[in-house]
Amino acid sequence: MHYDGPTFRPPYEADSILLQVTKGCSHNACRFCVMYKGQAFGLSPLDEVEADVIEASQVQTWATRVFLENGDAFCLPADRLLKIADMVHEHLPNVDVITGYARIQNVATKTDEELAALAAADYDQINIGVESGLDQVLDWMNKGYSVDQAREQLLRLRKAGIRFSLNIINAAAGPDLMARSAAANAVLCNQVQPYLIFVSPLHVDPGSAIEWEVASGRFVECDLGSYIDEEIAFLEALELEDCVFYGMHVSNPVPCSGWLPRDKERLLEQLHAGKARFTEEQLRSHPAKGAEGRLRL
Repeated sequence: MHYDGPTFRPPYEADSILLQVTKGCSHNACRFCVMYKGQAFGLSPLDEVEADVIEASQVQTWATRVFLENGDAFCLPADRLLKIADMVHEHLPNVDVITGYARIQNVATKTDEELAALAAADYDQINIGVESGLDQVLDWMNKGYSVDQAREQLLRLRKAGIRFSLNIINAAAGPDLMARSAAANAVLCNQVQPYLIFVSPLHVDPGSAIEWEVASGRFVECDLGSYIDEEIAFLEALELEDCVFYGMHVSNPVPCSGWLPRDKERLLEQLHAGKARFTEEQLRSHPAKGAEGRLRL
């Protein structure tokens, strides 16, 4: 298999075939992200992609999902994505979901007809880092779109029949806007009805643009207790028809997951009980830099 540089996937794609179709990230400018720093963006040649599909078909014969790498593979033009789908279905007949990371702009560049064609080719459950329902947070993060633009494109995906998961970053607005952030994030999710919400705290990773802002005092991090409080407020405000709530990243202070609305009360009880297990000193502390250094139960 061809992999250039670091390769990332959501935790729940552990059993998926990881198929590189792009290198790096076409945006690569989010202030919190260091995943593809120093890696030039590029496209994987189609003959290389097909060779990898054939290799995967000889090893992961049982696989039902393909996760396209890297940072926002959905940036590819629709015709190229459809060619890749043809390769997958020719050599991997058990695959019924082709997915990957996507940005809001990746959706905006495709027509309604193209989105419908991609849905028919089994593109589904696209992973989108929308991050926040507040425009000022999106501006600060340098996401490159507004909340209204995100809502519009996500609803276009729904109309086309392509389900999507949304990444939501708790505490991205800082302690002063914590309540507004939780409410706005819930409003956006309620409006677009994702099939999965991946929630995690803000990561201040070494080398990120916000590391300097935290060190210089330009941005104040929420403390550990506030992280949990914002997740509770966000979950309380969610009104979803059928959605996975996934809070199992290594950086989540209180790991929990379940189906909404069925498991909402259980999840809230877990978060409250988890918070109660921390000492007051821990709850007032600021998390260590990097996901690997965060407090866990």
